[in-house]
Amino acid sequence: MPTTLAPEQLLLINLLLRIAVMAGITSLILGFRFVGHFLLRASISIADRLKLIALLAAIFVVGVLVRKLIAQGAMDLSLEGALLAGFLGGVWVGAGVGAAIGAVCYLFGETMGLPFYASAGFVSGALVSTLGVRGEIWNYSLNPFSIIYSFFDRLFRRRLDRNIIPFALCLLFAVARYGLLRRYRMRGMLYGYLPTDGFLIAVDLIVIVFTLGISLKMINNARIEMLLREEERQLTRARLMTLRSQINPHFLFNTLNSIAALIRTDAEKAREMTRQLAAIFRKSLDESGETHALREELAFLDDYLSIERVRFGDDRLRVVKGIDPAAVEAQVPIMILQPLVENAIKHGISRKVDGGVLRIDAKRTEQGIDIEIENDGPPFDDCRLDTLTARGLGLKNVIERLNIYTCGRGRFEIASGRDGGAVVRLFLPLAGARTVDSCESER
Repeated sequence: MPTTLAPEQLLLINLLLRIAVMAGITSLILGFRFVGHFLLRASISIADRLKLIALLAAIFVVGVLVRKLIAQGAMDLSLEGALLAGFLGGVWVGAGVGAAIGAVCYLFGETMGLPFYASAGFVSGALVSTLGVRGEIWNYSLNPFSIIYSFFDRLFRRRLDRNIIPFALCLLFAVARYGLLRRYRMRGMLYGYLPTDGFLIAVDLIVIVFTLGISLKMINNARIEMLLREEERQLTRARLMTLRSQINPHFLFNTLNSIAALIRTDAEKAREMTRQLAAIFRKSLDESGETHALREELAFLDDYLSIERVRFGDDRLRVVKGIDPAAVEAQVPIMILQPLVENAIKHGISRKVDGGVLRIDAKRTEQGIDIEIENDGPPFDDCRLDTLTARGLGLKNVIERLNIYTCGRGRFEIASGRDGGAVVRLFLPLAGARTVDSCESER
């Protein structure tokens, strides 16, 4: 026959369950993308503040309803919720969430609930906003003895340990709530039972400190992880920009020499080459995006090839394109083809006295985009990637960028051409338009 638990035993079980419930709630909150804005940004939009108020209020109001309707006190984390809202979102978020929780309590006859929880959220938010210590508070220790020791240790050195703030607020408002319960006999405001045993009161105070502490600790860990990922993302972007901006200095030197030679003999052509060179450098320095449509990449190549035709002569450099109309809108990394075309001209066509043909083909398949760049230069014997990439940065940069942009799903091959020379084949999956951010989200 089951034994009926005493009220004190039920209260103790509820107190211990509260820690697990708070950990689950914090995990749920961190699952919302906009919450990350509060962890990373110094200034928060009004829309995001309103969304955070709605989210936190909904979660902690449900706890009040569960306590009142099915007498399950472990789900009611009203005080911790109001304090957390203030620490996370500032004055208005804390006051808004506290007021929402208190309003529900008021409807159930707990008249002091509204001013009490609204005050808790307001005070915690005001302290964080005034002192500007949100990051420090999130470093809050879970060990109360460590908090007290650190506070007095710094105090003796005439320094304030601001991590005492959550600890002190928990105790202050918990004691204040006990006072309200005893004075107004609003027993339903605290788990449906007002403890009188000193041990249970001490356990309750410790649990309140731990529930808020666990939440702050989880938020701090999530914030650190986001900061590290953002730092890694920024480093990757900087690395990509460096790779994109590595225009061959020999190409620039030769082009400027060609322009200088044309100024006297054909000023109009020199002007056109200058425009095309400016377009090339403008694209290499463009930071508006990581990818663009294949047609834009081909237009960029047209400017580049126009300059090369002037240098080599129209008869020596002939370009043949086989572009699938279905492929022109596919997204490709910016300037991914220019180093390949440059290599095809430099190591192939330029070595033939009468020049040669450069073929650029692109075809869309069910899996992605196949691109081929081929020249008919002298026979190409050693097509091993490790040998070729050791000779210069061009191919190495293309392969590195391809791996980054496609999350390692792209392919790069080089082989001997059908009529001599070499052919380079690239495959970009249909998700090749993915960005550095989307690759991060897949990890």
